[in-house]
Amino acid sequence: MRTTVLFVALVVSASSPGLGQNLRGTWKPVEIVVDSGPDRGRHTTDVQPGVLIFTKRYYSMTFVQGFKARPVPSDSATDEQLGLSFLPFTANAGTYKLTNSTIVFSPTVAKNPAVMAGRPLTMTLRVKGDTLWARGVGRGAGMRWTWVRVERP
Repeated sequence: MRTTVLFVALVVSASSPGLGQNLRGTWKPVEIVVDSGPDRGRHTTDVQPGVLIFTKRYYSMTFVQGFKARPVPSDSATDEQLGLSFLPFTANAGTYKLTNSTIVFSPTVAKNPAVMAGRPLTMTLRVKGDTLWARGVGRGAGMRWTWVRVERP
């Protein structure tokens, strides 16, 4: 799931002269395909909320990982219960570099400090109109995402 979050953040910030399309704007996830594991398969109706925002050089992304809605904690929730509801939430922002169909995201700030301290995330992209398809390279290779643009700059 960490890969999903980082990917979303990176995709939001891209502009794509190499792709012949512009990535700038706001995107939401509509499909995730998982190649293996317990969530294997094509997910459309259970994709959790997310937002990717791309500017000329920067991206920002927030989303809920997984395929189940997070429960709303009670007013008397323990720190552990609150932490469990916060765990699947991903948020990061930074810069990106797009070369042809490859995008490299470099987080500047992130909910998870390990994401800020880690190596950049690389993905392959394809954009047609207001639809963006992405696939992880390396650590994110087992997933494919489809996003649709919900707002142009």
